[in-house]
Amino acid sequence: MLPSSAVPKPIRRREKGTRTRAEIVAAAEILFATRGYEATRVEDIATQVGIRRAAIFYHFGDKQELYTAVLDEIFGDWTAALPTGGSAVERLEASLLGWIDYIARRPTVARLILREAASAQPGMVSQFVRSGSATVEWFRSVIDEGTASGELRPLIEPHRFMSLTGAMTVFHFAAIPWLAQGAATPSWGQDEIEQHKREVLLVVRTMLGIERCRGGSG
Repeated sequence: MLPSSAVPKPIRRREKGTRTRAEIVAAAEILFATRGYEATRVEDIATQVGIRRAAIFYHFGDKQELYTAVLDEIFGDWTAALPTGGSAVERLEASLLGWIDYIARRPTVARLILREAASAQPGMVSQFVRSGSATVEWFRSVIDEGTASGELRPLIEPHRFMSLTGAMTVFHFAAIPWLAQGAATPSWGQDEIEQHKREVLLVVRTMLGIERCRGGSG
């Protein structure tokens, strides 16, 4: 019989493997966001984590698979936070306020989205689109529900609504540091975030006809 010190500890190894994989994905997210997919080398990701290059390929088949894992995690975290209770209007507004907080505290997401938008090719379904499909379907379903119930009277189509509202926050927090040069209010301060929330809700309520429904006007 092997002494207790020689008995393998598979659970501990699995925990370490899970932790290492998470560290790889986190480092890759930062580098993909700041440098872009093509300019990011697997060696650089390994250096950031403090592991050998070969260790990355133990967890991921290639760089594309790692990039897919980054996008899946970004959208997975966001989708998991989408509200499940309340009316269609309440869920939509809560989700958009949550989106603003998400982008504000995780600026790499905005950079990745901007890079993906710049490299999009007509007729091609990118990994970005595949990873974000569950979120898109959530919004489409809630908008359809609200329209059917009379809570919403949309002035634009759902896919245009999602594109415009997403862009408002992504571009805003990417551009505000240089647009607000010399301003007294810090560009990433809580006051700026809260103001942006109010502005987004104002636009969203107009696009979806929420205020018209609340006011009972035709």
